[in-house]
Amino acid sequence: MSQHIKTMFDQLRAAGAAEVVISFDGSGDSGSIYAANIYNAENKEIKLDQTVIYPREKSTYVDGKWVAEIEQKEMSIYEALEAYCYDELEKTNIDWYNNDGGFGEMRIDLGDTVSVELEVNQRYTEYHTTSFNLTEELEEN
Repeated sequence: MSQHIKTMFDQLRAAGAAEVVISFDGSGDSGSIYAANIYNAENKEIKLDQTVIYPREKSTYVDGKWVAEIEQKEMSIYEALEAYCYDELEKTNIDWYNNDGGFGEMRIDLGDTVSVELEVNQRYTEYHTTSFNLTEELEEN
């Protein structure tokens, strides 16, 4: 786990957070995080107005090629949690936003030992095909 993630988790704990639940959904050709909720030890949602520094990759086109650089960006704790979830979703290589899409959530338990679980559910269309040979029926007439 990188230092910026550890720092963000430490800030969440210091603010009284015990758990974070980030929910996402997608289909067609897009997907998004639709909720990032922070809960205290009594399982009550709390709202935080803190900001954190979170690294974001920035690509620029220079001399005929793309050059990526990391910039440290200040953002709200909610934006950083969403960025973290998107980053981890990207690492899975699971297509949760195209075609039938998918949905899921990331759960971050901020106990003595931090645990992060990411569940991704993929949707798919299933069909059953039945074929009939009608040639004999034509020959009988």
